[in-house]
Amino acid sequence: IKDFIRRNNINSQIKDFQKRGIYEIEAIKKVKYIMGRTDWDEACTRQINPEAKYFHCDEMLRESFYGGGWYADKCEKHTVFSSQYAYPLKGFHWLVEAISIVRQFYPDVKVYVPGKNILRDDFKSRLSLSYYDKYVVKLIRKYGVERNISFLGQLGEQEMYDRYLKANVFVSASSIENSSNSVSEAMLLGVPTVSSDVGGIKSLLVHGEEGFLYQYNAPYMLAECICRIFGDTSLAQKFSEAARKHAGITHNKEIIVGDLINIYKEIQNGGK
Repeated sequence: IKDFIRRNNINSQIKDFQKRGIYEIEAIKKVKYIMGRTDWDEACTRQINPEAKYFHCDEMLRESFYGGGWYADKCEKHTVFSSQYAYPLKGFHWLVEAISIVRQFYPDVKVYVPGKNILRDDFKSRLSLSYYDKYVVKLIRKYGVERNISFLGQLGEQEMYDRYLKANVFVSASSIENSSNSVSEAMLLGVPTVSSDVGGIKSLLVHGEEGFLYQYNAPYMLAECICRIFGDTSLAQKFSEAARKHAGITHNKEIIVGDLINIYKEIQNGGK
């Protein structure tokens, strides 16, 4: 009902995205300089506007994520943390299917995700569900994983930080990304990470060395990656240490500030 009143159903969202894409291409064609941070955004913008000069500059993360770190002996075993569910592009529906497979090997598996509890069955809650909410609920009930998924409500920065560190695995199941802040936050904290291999994620995480990448629409492979980390503490610790080291370089504040200043100086001098 909410989506119907707001004219915000899935078909409307598709049309809105198509329109935004046209505007974005027009904007990119008109500029002389482009700043990005992954191989993916460089490739896309170069093909749209080969005359523009591309500058690489990584991005800072929220302050609290630069402190602390994940430890295998302190996490809640057989738990998964995912940063959001309500946006279809984030692929929570794939994670639901993957967890139904993981549960066959780890019956106590638990997924924690921020957001309202869409499994509440009172009249008011049902009225507030979006089309996508209803789809996710249908999948959860289809696979019988109601007890394996916990919706945490709205979380602040410190609560997100705490939840990352409690997780055995962090999962990003998106169907499209550039550089995911959630993946970056997990890596900076050293949380063993599994991410769909989309967009610019390869610029953040090296498969098999710092975490796992998988084909975004293959939930059975997502399940396999989760199970491998659950079952191998030494692998989880290896990923944790390597990811923290990589993310510490990618999101180094001093380097980013220096790069940004140099970019503006070069633009001021006409790109020379």
